[in-house]
Amino acid sequence: MNEILIADGKGRLGLRGQYFHLAWAPESEVDADDARASIEAMRSLSPTPRPLLLEIAGVTLSNPARAAFAHAQAASAVAMIGSSVVDTIMGAALSRHDHCPHAYFTSEPEALAWLDSLAAQPAGQGH
Repeated sequence: MNEILIADGKGRLGLRGQYFHLAWAPESEVDADDARASIEAMRSLSPTPRPLLLEIAGVTLSNPARAAFAHAQAASAVAMIGSSVVDTIMGAALSRHDHCPHAYFTSEPEALAWLDSLAAQPAGQGH
């Protein structure tokens, strides 16, 4: 998978088969500019929304960053991966977006299985 660095190296974004894969560096503080940079990068990689595998372990997202992601609509579904109670709370905050399905996981295989299950559903049933 070819990856590009975004947000001054805080994040790595690439295409992984049919998915976007966005990994924020642990201990990163993602602000609105970082969020917009990742959204623009997703749009440059694919003109249509794709499922997103999002690694948020140990990451802090500002309220403006969460708002930018909420209105982006660059992803068709978001599987968030984290590992701590704080990550779980962050996942819950991000899952409030209603433009596409969101779910939080502690393992990548579970996250990918969920994204695959959505892809296997007939159109209109993934939400």
